[in-house]
Parts: sequence; structure tokens; C-alpha cells
Amino acid sequence: MPNLVYVLFRRLRSPLIFLILVYAISMTGFVLIPGEDDKGQVYYMSFLDAFYFVSFMGTTIGFGEIPYAFTGGQRYWTLLSLYATVVAWLYGIGSVLSAFQDPGFRQQIQRNSFARKVADIREPFYLICGYGDTGAQLVRALAKEGILSIIIENDQERINELEVADFTLLPLWICADASHSEVLEISGIKHPWCTGIISLVSDDKVNLTVAIVAQLLNPTARLISRAETTEAESNILSFGANEVINPFETFASHLALALRAPGLSSLIEWMTASPGEKIKEPVFPNHGMWIICGFGKFGRALYRHLSHEGEDLSIIELDRNKRDVPSGSVFGRATEARTLVKAGVESAVGIIAGTENDADNLSILMTANEVNPEMFRVARQNEDHNHHIFQAAEIDLLMQRGQVVADKIFALIRTPLLGDFLRIISRFNNERANILVSRVIAVIDDTPELWEVKIYPKETPALHAMMNEDQQIVVGDLLRSSANRETNIAAIPLFLKRGDGNVLLPESNRILRTGDRILMCGTKEACHHMLLVCYSISALAYVTTGEDRPNGYVWRWFQSIINKKKSKADNKVEIPSPRLVDKE
Repeated sequence: MPNLVYVLFRRLRSPLIFLILVYAISMTGFVLIPGEDDKGQVYYMSFLDAFYFVSFMGTTIGFGEIPYAFTGGQRYWTLLSLYATVVAWLYGIGSVLSAFQDPGFRQQIQRNSFARKVADIREPFYLICGYGDTGAQLVRALAKEGILSIIIENDQERINELEVADFTLLPLWICADASHSEVLEISGIKHPWCTGIISLVSDDKVNLTVAIVAQLLNPTARLISRAETTEAESNILSFGANEVINPFETFASHLALALRAPGLSSLIEWMTASPGEKIKEPVFPNHGMWIICGFGKFGRALYRHLSHEGEDLSIIELDRNKRDVPSGSVFGRATEARTLVKAGVESAVGIIAGTENDADNLSILMTANEVNPEMFRVARQNEDHNHHIFQAAEIDLLMQRGQVVADKIFALIRTPLLGDFLRIISRFNNERANILVSRVIAVIDDTPELWEVKIYPKETPALHAMMNEDQQIVVGDLLRSSANRETNIAAIPLFLKRGDGNVLLPESNRILRTGDRILMCGTKEACHHMLLVCYSISALAYVTTGEDRPNGYVWRWFQSIINKKKSKADNKVEIPSPRLVDKE
């Protein structure tokens, strides 16, 4: 990163040279031109006197003639030097003002200020590359949870929107290209408090570059990236423990899951919802023939997932030259009724408007609704500002690319185990899915709260301390209420991860070990009870043994002394006193 002083002097090189040259010539003239002292004798001004006089003359302070009144020659030279130095100063001051108004110099000042603020951070933060619709929703969700974000965005208009946005916790931002490694460095990619890097740029090449730089500069930080092609997704996943989210694949799999197991689909949507987000009603699409309008990235993902579920599919594509379009597809404008009729809209159970134009997608659904109003309607929303229009259209299922990615990323940030859990249950058949949903609903009938219990010394000190005392703790102990151990809190263990092993819905009598990670689901009240048990020795002792145990270090030390004394008293053996024998 260039030094600001160096950049400033480089821009002021010409005016500085001109100013120095004018000063040097003016001083030389005063030194060479003879003057008269108060006795009428000839004298020559010293360089110090000349520099002193030129300095206050050039700055127009005007102290007077020194060391004696000037002769005519000196005054003529003073007039020339006066205008020359004033011009030089005006030139220099104008150049300074111009330098400070220069966009490049101002950007450098902002970068230096940004770098200092990042270096002074002493709390966990996430580095977010890209502030589009997805980034805006994610930053807002993180701010509500009190998590700091550092944003890199290349579009100045987006930065302007960010500057006037109202956040609970104000993030830091910089207008720069996230694909440059030096930008990532000053943004804190190597910062010890950097919890993770989230790359949400619309260009897969930039996301891949960010993933590579993150792996090289901070391999311990968690990377979550967005990718819109399967090639980029596979490339990013090929190195490091990364999470990659493809919005098209994510939504297509969600729709396929809604066809196979509607209850499980609703449960996953609840689990991945952002805080404060209104829970949507469950969707129940029917099996049969579906029409997919548009065979781009989104259309291909839908075709692959719905075909895997055994659905009959009809494709409408405008571009006749597009490759890989399935045989039997209809070429034409999906906004026209005759094209929809040709594709079989009259007998279809559902239609998906998946083009890259919001107006076309709305027009497709409105035209299809006139022909077959009983169809299940799915639309792709490309621009976030069109949300109210799509909402007014009362579409059955809406694909908002930014919302899909932001919700899943926030869920992975809040509970990292959720990603492994979702990958496992997404392969469930309808029967197993209904069993899981029924077990969750039996515990909680409102929006579920997810949290993760890590049995580590810092995260759960009470659990770790009791395990070090060779006391066994089972999963069921965590489910006991800290107010009344005879009752259970409204929570259910969804997933237990131990090393490379995974246990789905662990049983209550499973013994816990240090290093275990458990994904919990329940109410907020249950979460508070469980956190208390994990942190408080007395609460943990109560739910496991029913005994009250001191919580603080001093009280535990004092109790240990009392216990030792009691133990000695219990183990003490009474020795009979010797009998006195009378001597005869």
C-alpha cells in the first residue's frame, strides 16, 4: 500500500520545484545586490537574512525591510520577487487542493483509514465480498445478531446505498475489487479475529480467486462461497473445508423435496429462515407434468432435480441455437398462449417461469393462469426491487436468488453443523422424513430455534470440568430443566458429530465426550436453560445428580475442604484407652 506522504509529494513535485526555484533566485538576488546601512556604507545581505525576508515577503506577512532600509535596486528586486513568490504559492496551494480533490488520492486516504480501523478490531467478524441483494440481506441479518461485517464491493452505487443504510451494528466497507489479494489483506483476511470469509460476487471467477487467496493466507478461516455453475462449485470444493451455495441448485432441490416430502421441506425452510423473517405457509405441489420456461442455469437445475423425482417435464426455450436442450422441447415465446398450449399447459400440474427477465416471468404466469388456473405457479425473481410486484401476483412459490443464498449462509454461520445435517436429511424418503418432522413438532409447535453445543473447555466449561472428574454425562442430562430436573425442556437433539462419525437423532442414554458437537432444536427458553447447564457447575450438578453444588471457584475450593474433613471424620477409627492396672 503506497505511503500517502509519498503519493502527495509525487503529485506536488512540479509546484515544489517551481517554489524552490523562485525562492533560490530571489534569495540569490538579495545576496548579490548591494545595500546601504544607516551610516551609508555598502553592505551585502547574508543568506539567512535573505531567506528570512523572502519567507515573510512570499507569505505576504510584510514585517518590513531588514536589516536596513532598502536601496532602489533592492526595492526593484523586491517587487519582482514578491509577484514571483505569490504566483509560486498560488500554484502550490492550487496543486495541493487539486491533489486532495483527486479521486485516486481520496481513495488512498479512505483505504488507509479503512486499514487502520480493520487493524484495531478486537471482536469476531466476517469478511463479505460483494454487496448485492444477497450481501445486503446477509449483512442486515448478521447485524441483528450483533456480528460485525467487513464488506468489499466494487460498485460505487452499492457503496452509496450502504452508507445510508440503517444497521443495528454498523459494518466497515471499502470500494475495491475483491479479486485483488492486497485488497483482501487490508480488509482483514489474515486478521486473528476473522471468523470466516463469505464470497458473494456475481462472477464465479472472482469467487474462485477469493477462495484460493483465503486458502493460502488464512486456511483456518471458514469459507462460504456462492457459485452459479456446477464447474465453479466443484472447483471451490476441491480444496479446503469450504461451503459452496448454488442458488439454482438449492432452490431446485427444495422444490424436488417439496414434491417428495412436503413436511421435511417446510422444516428445512423453518431452520434456514433469517431472524425475524415471517415463516411461510407450507407448499404442497402435485405430481404430474411440469412446464419449465427457460433452459438456462436455473432451468437445467430444475430439469435435473425434477427428473430425478420422476416428474414429466416440458421445456419452453426461446433460443433455438442453445445446446443441451432436451428433445421434444418447445421453441418460442413462453409469454404467448399458443406456445404454452403447445407445451401442454392445459393438462400441466405446475409451471415454472424461470427466465432472466422479471416482466417476462410475470407475463408467463398471468397468461398460463388464464388457460389453467389450477396450476401450481413458481416464478424466478431476478431484481430485488420487484418484490412488491411479485408479492401482489400471489405466486405459490417464489425463487429469490439473494434470499435463498442469504438464508442458507446465515443458517450455516449461526449453526455450522446445520450444513451436514441438511445434506443427510435431504436424501430421506417420505416415510423417514415424516418421522423426523413429527418428532420435531412433538417438541415445538412454533418457529424452531437452532443452536450448537460444543463440548470444549471454552465453549462449555461446566461440562468439560465435570467430565475431567470422570463423571459420565449423557444426552438426556442436557434435556433436563435446570429449574426442575424431573421435567424436560422443549428441545430435541437433531445431530451429533464426533470426529468423522455422525449420529442422527442421538438417543438420550448416549454418553457424551470431550470434542462432541450437538445440533439442538427447540424453543428460545429451552436454549437458555441448556446454555445455563453447560456454563454453570451448580446447574449441571443439579440436573445430573439432583445435588446443589457451589458454582464459583472460591466456593468450590471451600466445599472441597469441607468434604475432605468430613471424609477424614468418617474414616477415623476410635482406639480404646488403655486400662490402668493397680500395682500391688
